Amino acid sequence: MNVHIYAPPVTARAITAAICPDCGKRTRIIGFFQDWHGWHSTCLRCGRQWDGGEWLPLEFRRGVRQGNIAGAKERWRRITQRERNQ
Repeated sequence: MNVHIYAPPVTARAITAAICPDCGKRTRIIGFFQDWHGWHSTCLRCGRQWDGGEWLPLEFRRGVRQGNIAGAKERWRRITQRERNQ
């Protein structure tokens, strides 16, 4: 039995200014697009995440929203650095 893991690369990314449906405030939302999976977005104010327009459940632990924000920013920086090096 073989296990195959498919992790498509990010083909588009964007930062938009919008009103977050969760916190209700004007904020920036960072998004990454992957083929077959659609947009994965994170509110940079409250840390709420969406995948394909659906809210993702929050883990039950301290600092999960701050971790989501930090993770989205780190992913953005990593992709930017990779593009600069090509």
